[in-house]
Amino acid sequence: MILKKPRAWQRVWPRLLGALGVGLVGVCAWPYTVDDSYIITRYAQRLARGEGYTWNPGPATDGVTGPAWLVPSFLAAAGGYDPVFAAKVVGLCCAVLAAYVCIAGEQARTRGTYLAWIVALLLACQPSLGGSGSSGLETGAATLALTYAAHAALAPQPRTVSLGVAIALLAWLRPELAPASAVFLGFATIRAGFRRAWSAWAIAAGSAVLVCLFRFWITGSLLPMAWHAKAGSLQDGWSYAVRAIPVLTGVTGIALAIAGAALGQFRERARAWALVAHCAAVVLAGGDWMPGFRLWVPLFPQYAALAAVGGECLWRKGRGARVLCGVALLIACGVPLLDLALRIPEWQAAGRSRNTVGVEIARDLREQTKRVALVDIGFLGYASGVTTIDLAGLTEPAVAAFPGGHLKKRIPAAWLEAQRPDALLLHSALPPTAAADGRLERLAGYAVEQRVARFSWVTNQFRVARIYAYAPGYYYVLLRRPSNNHANGHSAPQ
Repeated sequence: MILKKPRAWQRVWPRLLGALGVGLVGVCAWPYTVDDSYIITRYAQRLARGEGYTWNPGPATDGVTGPAWLVPSFLAAAGGYDPVFAAKVVGLCCAVLAAYVCIAGEQARTRGTYLAWIVALLLACQPSLGGSGSSGLETGAATLALTYAAHAALAPQPRTVSLGVAIALLAWLRPELAPASAVFLGFATIRAGFRRAWSAWAIAAGSAVLVCLFRFWITGSLLPMAWHAKAGSLQDGWSYAVRAIPVLTGVTGIALAIAGAALGQFRERARAWALVAHCAAVVLAGGDWMPGFRLWVPLFPQYAALAAVGGECLWRKGRGARVLCGVALLIACGVPLLDLALRIPEWQAAGRSRNTVGVEIARDLREQTKRVALVDIGFLGYASGVTTIDLAGLTEPAVAAFPGGHLKKRIPAAWLEAQRPDALLLHSALPPTAAADGRLERLAGYAVEQRVARFSWVTNQFRVARIYAYAPGYYYVLLRRPSNNHANGHSAPQ
């Protein structure tokens, strides 16, 4: 089958519609902001006010996994603008641009338009790409940087300096992308030779060394504090991968990607190895607790390009293969679209909960407490401005170093008591209950919260001051010392 060379407007449409689809998903997801993004925002605000690289007043702490992502929020805060809004806008723009760059790159290597359209469809149907882009975290920026790195490495003549700069940025954004980055560096070296590729290695390695030295200077560890705070097991990692693949690809998308790797050229082999390397990195890291499988997002453009090549190769093999290709693409796009339809109400509900009950909790913390121990420190810590004791260890080096995985830290009772919290804010999956004297009776919280609630000094000194119905299946209970409580001892949520 001979394909005619597309006209200029035919080349533009796949790029624009693919990018527009990603942008529209991000707009639908706009009410949802990842709680951890407020950690970055509070760090940025404190930096802008000259209070140092800190979450609480005191020594610097490494509570930001991707320090480069402080820049949008820092600039906004320094200029008097909303830093959260700035991070969401920049993140979504990066995700949209990543889709555009990926589609344009595939168009440059084909005389027809099938490849570009398939890439555009696969990217536009993904709720996680646009949704993560507008979530406030660095996911969109990391996706753009890795997409550009792949574009530079797989160009007819590898652009080694551009490749090195893109990977250097990734070192300051998402550490787990190092294996995938190394794959693109390796393929560029094979094609261009080390004499031309050494600059990419030097720039990338220099940046990696600098970020490690930065972390060592802050905490005395070469690894991000989140690595210790969110320590996961291989079982967690495999579970994360197994749950993600059917939702993100409909399984048939992976089949198309495998076909692309088998029938394609060196670009497809590079992308396939990058996907394998990243999968191994995510599994070894133990996955992630956030909804939407955000750790896979930076590789979405590479997956889409690889699956598109597999789809186009099958399309050219005859009628039967075309039917098979059509069914595979329908499922690969349909499953993520179904996921999108289910997520939109969740995104909107998350925004409502934060802007109503979340604001109320933050106000109570600001007015009634000075030092509060809790797990969900992001929005509540940012909006209240109080000093927090992070029971998950994301901003507290001592807790991060304690044994136990994410939300399972075995915090010594004596250590927490020595921090002198005047309040505890604990989460529960079921409505917490209090005894007649205000003692907390039932708490279906995380392992670390249940452990803290059972400390003898907590049961003796703290009473239920307020219970909040935050969202379906998500409650908060505020515990305070009796001398600080209201006269009625405790109150139920309205």
